[in-house]
This record gives sequence, structure tokens and C-alpha cells, in this order.
Amino acid sequence: MLAEQVRWIDLPSQDDAGPSRPKGRDELAHDWAVKVGRTAYIPLSAAKLTEELCELLNVVAEAVAGDAAVASVVGTRLVEIHCVGAESLSRSVEVLAEFIVQEGADARTAALVIGAVSAAYTAAIQAFVLEQQESVSQALLRANRAVQLDLQASEERFEDIFRHSSTGIAMVSLDGALERANDALCTILRRDDVAGMTLSDLIAPADLPLVNDALASLRYGRMRRVEERPRLIDRDGEHFRVLLAATVQKDAEDNPRRYVLMIDDDSQLTLLGGRLQYQSLHDALTGLPNRQYLTTRLESLLHSDIEHGVTLYHLDLDAFAVITDGLGREIGDKVLRLVAERLNAVFSTEKAMVARLEGDEFAVLVENGPETPDVDTTIRMIEHELAEPVYFGEHGVAVSATIGVLPRLHSGDRPVEVLRASDMTLRRAKRSGRRQWGLHDAMLDKREQEDLALAAVMPGAWESGEIEVVFSPVMKLDGSERVCVEAELNWRHRDAGLIEHAKCMAMAEHTGLVLPLGEWMLRRAAEAACEHDEILAVCLTESMAKSPDLVRDVRRVLADTGLRASKLLLGFPVHVLEDTEGEAADNLEVLSEMGIHIGARDFTGATGQIELVKSLGVRAVRVRGRSRRPDGLVSHVLGDLVGFVHEAGGIVVVDPVEDAEQRDWWRELGADAGVGPVFGSPPTARWPASG
Repeated sequence: MLAEQVRWIDLPSQDDAGPSRPKGRDELAHDWAVKVGRTAYIPLSAAKLTEELCELLNVVAEAVAGDAAVASVVGTRLVEIHCVGAESLSRSVEVLAEFIVQEGADARTAALVIGAVSAAYTAAIQAFVLEQQESVSQALLRANRAVQLDLQASEERFEDIFRHSSTGIAMVSLDGALERANDALCTILRRDDVAGMTLSDLIAPADLPLVNDALASLRYGRMRRVEERPRLIDRDGEHFRVLLAATVQKDAEDNPRRYVLMIDDDSQLTLLGGRLQYQSLHDALTGLPNRQYLTTRLESLLHSDIEHGVTLYHLDLDAFAVITDGLGREIGDKVLRLVAERLNAVFSTEKAMVARLEGDEFAVLVENGPETPDVDTTIRMIEHELAEPVYFGEHGVAVSATIGVLPRLHSGDRPVEVLRASDMTLRRAKRSGRRQWGLHDAMLDKREQEDLALAAVMPGAWESGEIEVVFSPVMKLDGSERVCVEAELNWRHRDAGLIEHAKCMAMAEHTGLVLPLGEWMLRRAAEAACEHDEILAVCLTESMAKSPDLVRDVRRVLADTGLRASKLLLGFPVHVLEDTEGEAADNLEVLSEMGIHIGARDFTGATGQIELVKSLGVRAVRVRGRSRRPDGLVSHVLGDLVGFVHEAGGIVVVDPVEDAEQRDWWRELGADAGVGPVFGSPPTARWPASG
């Protein structure tokens, strides 16, 4: 064996050595490090590896010189520093053979040294492999134990959930038989035991195909999880709704093994959802359908072909605030419930929906039939039913309603437009007084809608300068001189054209813009009037006259512009002055004390108004001009009216005076002044020239 190793090493003869220079140990160790570094991964730096191998050469030199067995250290150390593998060993033996020859060893010594290295290397490799095998074996054992523990823990968790969950859980075979079920499922099903039962025993027949289809989609891999809301059958045969979720459990070959069903009783949730839906569609106080429900029903009817059409009644209780403010909110709520009951009674024989829209507003949507009463008859029935007093303790209460009616609606109408039209019809009826009713008028509705659209954009028009202050003279009827100059508003709209003062102020009243707009008009007019020695007249709207800020605003305008109070005349609507305890009367008193002239417009000549003219120190009253000459009796009455105003210390201004004939007969009646087309050009943005 040793001889074979020696032959393998193939030691060179003295003749073969030639003249080459022997390598030093450091150089040889470096070459060794380079060779083994190319054949194996060694976790050492090049310098550290060279140092290690140089030490091993020292050991080999010691073995050559003495005991060859010492070289076994080299084989062991090569394995320790990971110089392993057939190629790595071959390179190491080449280097060691070269070194042994340099050290002058004979063949026998060389064989012994190489044999010691190889034997130690082989033993170390075997020990290393056994150690790695043991490490892998231990790792596999630990992993297997961890898997077993996890599986056991998972099974314990599942069992814990299975036993204690409030959700019903069932293990169901692929053919629908219940293999296992927890107590919660028995509780949900109101059964003592479900052993031996199948899904067809528990699921309502009408819903069974739905569940079977869902389970089939699990079995054949179309779905990983399904949810359905079938009805189950309890012990007494009653059906109830549940939420069923299902997955499929597979075996080791990934084939479907069984279904896992999780079931929750959904009946309470369904009831709660139904209750919430009811509350969202019904009024809490009266139990009637609300606006949302009415709108949905109206939309449905308008998409149906109803032979006799649909009629909508929109009711607003008259002076309902009198009841709530006078008798309390509790009585008011009882009245609202009573109105709901009585409206239902009126329409009990009709296919109708009675709804409470908001506050004291109700609506009735009637599907007309061949026997449905006409609108006039229905209105009388409503009025009669509501007028019957009801007693709350000692209080007998009855109500009336103003009603807007949209008769014979047909398919094609939009619900939103129908409700808007009913609201506008109701408002028109309310302007006529209480306990009134009115039919929808499409032409009036269109005009009002256009006016409201203008009112809505009026703030932007004011900001952009479309609205301006204009002036017109108030002339004596004989044309001899001007009494004052009146300030008004004009709005030049790009589509609607010129919108004059009365309509401007009426639209501003709708939106609440009238107060800031009125103050701005007064300020601009006062700035212009400061340059002229004439009285400026400004007519106030009802809101302006009643405003608690009126006196403050007038004081501020006078202070800022320098206009003297004696050069300003403010015209109050006469009807607001009839409330002697109201804000308008207080404003008039303070303004009069400031030296401002007071006027009264919309004067009708009623006895109370004449007394107000005298008691409040009104300087001028404005009466509406008549387009035709009055007959003898009316002329006499008008003449007396003018005389009464004169006796009270005021003058009479006619508005408008449209032509010379009208001017002359008003002059004959004794009127003092007028304003209108007969006196010249229309109002202008500049202060009118004198003369």
C-alpha cells in the first residue's frame, strides 16, 4: 500500500531535479493557499490561510525529521479549516509531496507521512459527515415535533371554538349528511340533536337548490368560500332566516373531503334591518310615510299606466304655531297625530298614501279611480273632517288647512318637479289667506319659477354691478316744481332685460338680501343727494321697516355721507305702522325725532290709516294711481280721502301717473304730487336735472 502511494507521488530522482531553486516555506504555503482556495470555500482570509498552511508545513517537516505519525495533525486540521473535497485533497498532496522532497525524505518516509495525513483526513471527514447527519437528523426531529405540536394546538383550538362558539358549526359530508355539529347549531335550530339529519331536513325546500349550488361551486373549485341567506326549519317546522358561510375541507391528496358550515341566526338582524328601514321611511310622531317614502311611491306611480291619473294634495295647517305656542308642544304633537288619523279616515275608501312631509305639512297621493270624488268634493271632505273640535282636557281644538292641488298627474312627470310644483301651488294659495285652496297653474308656476331663479342669482348680480341706483322726480301735479327726488333700483339682466324697482325689492325680500341691498341703495342715494338742495325719498320694504338695525343704518349713512336728516324722506308701508307696538313704529318714532321726514305708502284711506297719518306726523302718503277716471261716487270718496290727509297735515302723492288725463283728474280731486311716465323720461342713474 505504501509502495503504491509512493509510486502515485512519483518522487523525482536527483537527475530530474535539475537546477531549479527550492521554494521557501512561506512561498510554498502561499502557493498551497492559492491552489486550495480555488477548490473549496474556506472561511479564512488569504493571509490567515497562508499562515495556517505554513504552520502545517512546519508540522510535516517535524514528521519527516522524526515521527511520521505527527503528520496526522495536518489531515485533521485541513478538514477543520474546510480544505475538503477530492480536488482540494489532491492539490494538498501535491504541495506536501513537493515539500517532503525538498526536505530530503526518502520514499519510505514520504509514504509514511502522506499516509498519516490521508488517514487523519479520512477519519476527520467521516466524523464531519456523521456530525452533519446527526445535526440534520436532530433538526428533522425538532421540526417534526414542532409540526406535531402545532397540529395538536390547532386541533385543540378548533375543538375549543367548535364547542364554545355562539356560531353554529357543522361538518357535512359531500352527500349532505351531518357528520358532526356543535351545541350552538342545535340552539339556533331549536333542536335537541341533529345527529343523522341531512341538509334537506334542515333547509327550507325553496332555498335548498340555492345552497346545493353554492356547495357544488366549492366542491369543484369554482369558489373557495360561499355565503348565502337561506331559511332553515326549526323543531316546530317554522322557517327563519340565517347567514350561512361554507368552505370545503380537503384530504392529503387535495381532494374535497367534507364541507364546513358556519351558521348565524339572522332573524334578529333581519328584524332590526326591517325596523331601521321602516323608521327611515316613516314619520316617528304620526307613523305616516315621510317625504322620502312619498317620493318613491310617486315615482313608481308616474312610471305606471294609471287610467284615471294621480292627484296630489299638499296641505299646510293654518296657524299651527298658535296651538304649539299657546297650549304647548305636547298638545301640538297630539293635534298632528289627530290630523294624520283624520286624513286617513277621509281617504279610507281610496287607494291613497297619506304622508307627513315636515312640520305641519302633509300630503295625500291618490290613485284616482272611476268613483274617486272630484277635487272640490274632496277639499270639502278634508275641511269638514279637520274642523271637528277635539278636546284635550278643557281645551277644545280644531284646525284648518291651506291646500295646493295637482290634479290628474300622468306618466312622464318627474317626482321632483311634481313636489316643487305642489309647493309653489300651496304658497300661492296661502297668499290668498287661510283655509284656502288652489289648483296648479302651469303658466303661473313657470313665471314664479323664473322669478325665483332670478332671486337666487340676485346676490351675484349685485356684486357684479348689474344692479344700480336710479332717480326719478316726484312732481307737483301742475308740473310747476319738484317735491322731491326718489331713489330706486334697476337691474339690467342679460336675459330678462330691465327689472324695475318693485320687482327687484320683491325678489330681494324672498332671499333676505333686501336689508344689505336696501342699506346700500340708501347710501348711494345719499351720496348723490348731498350735492343737491332737494329732498331724497326712499321707500322701505316691510322687512326694512321692521329691521331692528334700521335706525343704526340710517344714522351711519347720514354720518358717512354728510346728508342732513331734514333732506331725507323715508316711506313706510302703512300696514306695518298699524301695529303701534311693533318694531316699525319704534323705528318711525326715533327717525322722526332725528328730523327725518316720514311717508306712508300703499295708503288705502282706511279710518285707522288716516288716524296714523295724523298721530305719527306723516308728511306724505302715497296712493296707487287709477288707470281710468272714476265715476261720481268714487270720485267723491277719493276727494274726501285727499281732504282728510290734508287735514292731518300730509300731502298726497299718486303713483303712477301715466298720462295727462289721469294727472288732470287727480289734480281736480286735490292730490298734490305724482310720479310716473307723464312727467318725462324714465329713471336714470344720475340725479335728474332741475327744470
